[in-house]
Formats: sequence, C-alpha cells, structure tokens
Amino acid sequence: MKIAVMGAGGIGCYLGGRLAQSGHEVTLICRGAHLAAIRERGLIMRGKNGDVPVRSIKATDGPATVGTVDVILQCVKFYDLAATSRQMLPMVGADTLVVPVQNGVTAHEEIGAIVGHRHVVGGLVFLSSFVIAPGVVELKSPVDQLIFGEIDGTLSPRVRAFRDAGVAAGYTATASGKILADLWSKFVMLTGTGAVSCLSRQPVGKLCEDDGLRALMEQGIREAVAVAAAKGIALPAEIVESSVAFNRSVKYGTRISMLEDLEAGKPLELDWASGYLVREGRRLGVPVPFHEMAYACLKPFAAGTVRR
Repeated sequence: MKIAVMGAGGIGCYLGGRLAQSGHEVTLICRGAHLAAIRERGLIMRGKNGDVPVRSIKATDGPATVGTVDVILQCVKFYDLAATSRQMLPMVGADTLVVPVQNGVTAHEEIGAIVGHRHVVGGLVFLSSFVIAPGVVELKSPVDQLIFGEIDGTLSPRVRAFRDAGVAAGYTATASGKILADLWSKFVMLTGTGAVSCLSRQPVGKLCEDDGLRALMEQGIREAVAVAAAKGIALPAEIVESSVAFNRSVKYGTRISMLEDLEAGKPLELDWASGYLVREGRRLGVPVPFHEMAYACLKPFAAGTVRR
C-alpha cells in the first residue's frame, strides 16, 4: 500500500514506522528538525531491543508532492484538523481511505466535509508513543491498538485490507463493526477524566484515590454518557465503572495529554471535549453542569499561553 501520515508526531510515526518496516510505501508529513532528521537517517524506532532505523520511510512538509495514496492516517490535533485536511486534498484519489485518530467523536464528520464523507472512516487509538528527539519515536504504553471502521458498521474490503496490513506490521489493528460506540466509549472516559485532571492539575492516579476528585470524574463521565444516549449511541451499562477501572489500571503518575498541553502552554482540544458536550447538551436538552463549569474555567487557556 501507499500510505501517508498527516501530522507525524508520536502516534503517526509509530504506526507509519511499523507499516514501513513491513514493506509499505510510507510518507510522513512533518516539518522542522524532525523532518530534517528523518530525511538524513530515516526514522529511528526505539524499543526494548534498542534503536532500529527505518531508512525506507519518506518524509516531506509538502503533501502536494506525494501524489495520491491508498490510505491517509490523519494524526493532527483537532485545532489543526480543518487546515491540514485541506492540505491533504492532493493526496486523495478516487479510492483513498482516510483514517482519523483524534481523541473525540467528530473527526470523521469534519474531515468528510472537506475531502468527501465516503473517503473517511471512524478511528481511534489506544497507544502512547512520543517523538523523544528529532527523528526518534518511542512506544511508552504496553498496548498499541488502532481501531477503525465504516460509520455504517459494515466490514468493507478496504477496512479489512488495512486491518490486515496493520496486523502484518506488528501492531494491534482492529476492524470495528460499531465504531461510533467505540469512539464514544473512549470519549466519555477521556472527557470526564481530562476535565478533572486539568482543573486539579493532578495525574490519573490521584483522581482515582481522592474521593472528591473521583466523584467529579464519575460525574463528568455520566454527563457524557447521557449526551451519547440522547444521540442514540448505545454504550455498555457499566461504562462508568469500566472507565474508572481502566484509569486505576494505568500508572499512577500518568498525565492526560490535555493536562500536558495545558502545563506546556499549548492550545487545548477543549472545544472538542467539554465544549462539544456543552453544545450538544444544550441542543438536546441534556444537563451537563460539570462540563459547563469545566469549559468555562478552562476556556481562557484554550488558545494556549505560549506562541506556536
């Protein structure tokens, strides 16, 4: 397959690197020192077996130079999604598949409005990987799962083909027949956890052990579940309990990505998290008082406090 990774940070580099190692033609879209390092020596995949260079991988800061591809992994943050989706239009051919991996439930709609909805599936990841130096990516989590699927639930040939490519590449690729429920299952956990984490400036472990913070986290999750129900998204009855259990299972000091962005003065994906629940709650008549409060308190930091 010919594959492009739009926004080749930690997640995009890990998935792209794996796919390139297994023989696919992969181009990373990135910039700056990261781009220069990959062009010079390839992408370095750091793991328990040391540093493994992937010299066959390509990199560019110009999507228009790549040509049409079979698959685009869209890996940027939500606030860059619209602009980068327009930039990737020259790579979209008649049969191109676009797989988003953002932490939210609207990426497929936003990308589809630009490139055409028929090209886009739903997607999410359960993996933590970081660019630890220009051109060097390291997996930090024990899992490396990419879940994706057609919005209508069909297991189409293109979804099965990209799943098989991922399995052969060595990461956990899952073709889903209920991708909207999968997206919301992750979303309700992240929005409830992320809002409390950012407001309290505490890692996930502290949220789980402190009675007051845990109660707020559970309230945030329940409000998100109520919005999902109003939208006709069926989630497991035990979703609140399983979300808290998952948070208990991660390392005590794990910091939600939005908290890391907040502390670094970077822009936040707040409008696609608590902000989205506030807007949908008002539209659907579902009360979300915790997320109303969280959105109001965090909104002054949404644009970031450090110039990009």
